[in-house]
Amino acid sequence: MYESGSSRIALLSMISVSMILMGAAILHSGFSQIPNPFSVTSLIVGKDKPLSMAFDQKTNKIYGIFATGTGEKNLIYVIDTAQNKVIDTIKIGSQKNDFLSDITIDPTRGVIYATGQHLVNENDTTVAYDTLYVINSTNNKFKTIQLYGETEEGKEGGLAGISVNPVTNTIYIGSLYPEGGKPGMYVIDGNTLQPVHIDKWQYGIKDIKLDPESNLLYAGAKYDNIISIINQSNNEIVSNITAESPIAIALNNEKKILYEAGSDGKVNVFDLTNNKNISSIKGEFVKKILYNPNDKLLYLVDQNLTNILSKNSNSTKSIAIAVNMTNNILNKFETNFIVDNIIINPSTDQAYLLGYDGKNSKLFIVKSH
Repeated sequence: MYESGSSRIALLSMISVSMILMGAAILHSGFSQIPNPFSVTSLIVGKDKPLSMAFDQKTNKIYGIFATGTGEKNLIYVIDTAQNKVIDTIKIGSQKNDFLSDITIDPTRGVIYATGQHLVNENDTTVAYDTLYVINSTNNKFKTIQLYGETEEGKEGGLAGISVNPVTNTIYIGSLYPEGGKPGMYVIDGNTLQPVHIDKWQYGIKDIKLDPESNLLYAGAKYDNIISIINQSNNEIVSNITAESPIAIALNNEKKILYEAGSDGKVNVFDLTNNKNISSIKGEFVKKILYNPNDKLLYLVDQNLTNILSKNSNSTKSIAIAVNMTNNILNKFETNFIVDNIIINPSTDQAYLLGYDGKNSKLFIVKSH
């Protein structure tokens, strides 16, 4: 079903988004097309808060990490998109010792990879280990790969973005530490599960985007204010792009364009032929971006922090928009749920968004016209 806030807030939000996109160089200066609403259906998936999700192309299942109100963060919900319902809940480890944060899946092998922290008591001291969880999607059995550990008290940072190259069977994991710790990026052989740590950044990596065609990897170093382009063959940095606090990356390989969302709300557009910033789209807090090469749309999830921080606000908290390759907004969607995640089924071009309103989590199924 389609949801929106009050008419006044919705109107202001729509005007705000239109002005944002009218001012961006990627769009026509004379923005003439009025965005159509996405075609949207939704379903309640539980009362727990979604943290991250991944899509299995072979089984058409969504694997989502959820956190309970009591602090339990070791739950993976399995959502069957054919039936549009939760069909299983996987518990990884224990509620007191395992805390998952991000998830991805190898579409070829069906192996699920989740990052998080595993707590261990060593000599009467609790040590928090940055951990990769390797999960068999057939029987839900898992292995843990401990990457770095330090005492839980005062630990600042942890594992961030995760991506897998199904061709080379290699897993890439960002390690983001604003202070101390072990910042950088881990490269893990999917066959041996042996990690290699790369420490070429002062504070580490927030998000990772792979390009299997060019064998390049794009790593966003949030606190270093750069995006590093890396050769996957030797893990060497080819070049760096200056970017203000990159938190999310998307790639249009056909047009050689890299999209970067920063913590300042902007989505910057970089021409990869010369690594120049050719335009930017201004939002309030763009949480996620995703480019779909099939329908050639750039999807953005923007949050209204004013309404999110207001305890009593039932107005628009998140806006999802799609920008097409003819430089117009094609679709938009507003909701009073806080949306943090978006994935796309490449077979149907349907996008899935997970939102939370403090009481329930909801899966929104959106499709462009």
